[in-house]
Amino acid sequence: MSDDDTYVRAKLTEINGAIERLTQMLNRMIDVLSKITEVQDSNSEISLAVAANSEKLDEIMDKLENVSVAALARPADAPSIEQKGAVSSLQAVLDTLDSQIREGVIASDLSIKISQAASILEQKGGAGQLIVKMQRWVRILKTYGRVDPINPSDVQKLRNDLKEWQKEVTQAR
Repeated sequence: MSDDDTYVRAKLTEINGAIERLTQMLNRMIDVLSKITEVQDSNSEISLAVAANSEKLDEIMDKLENVSVAALARPADAPSIEQKGAVSSLQAVLDTLDSQIREGVIASDLSIKISQAASILEQKGGAGQLIVKMQRWVRILKTYGRVDPINPSDVQKLRNDLKEWQKEVTQAR
């Protein structure tokens, strides 16, 4: 073998190694791009679920605004049908809030929903202490950025408070 043949073989071996490294890098880039696509798809699904829950909550809020709860404030031995219906409607609002918390709603959206629920409770004669507690959470959630998810420890505290709110509404029956 001549020196030229040896040189050409060495260069071809070097080129072959470079092509293999480029192939491996290209495969890793394809893996990264597929992961990014998966994340975008799951993000879109979450956004759709949040939007659907928001619409459900808006529908429930609209229905609650039409329910009369004037009798809820006065004590009675046997609750009237209006009271039971109002309490059920208030319970539905709290249940919807609970489902949104479970699905990871954005803090600013949840603060708006809690604020609306508190104003509806106030209009319908709900307990003042419950409304104050709900407004406290509105203030807490407004400390987050516009599109920030809720901190896991705050989510747990909010869930505990939500359970207490549901108990208070149930006691109104």
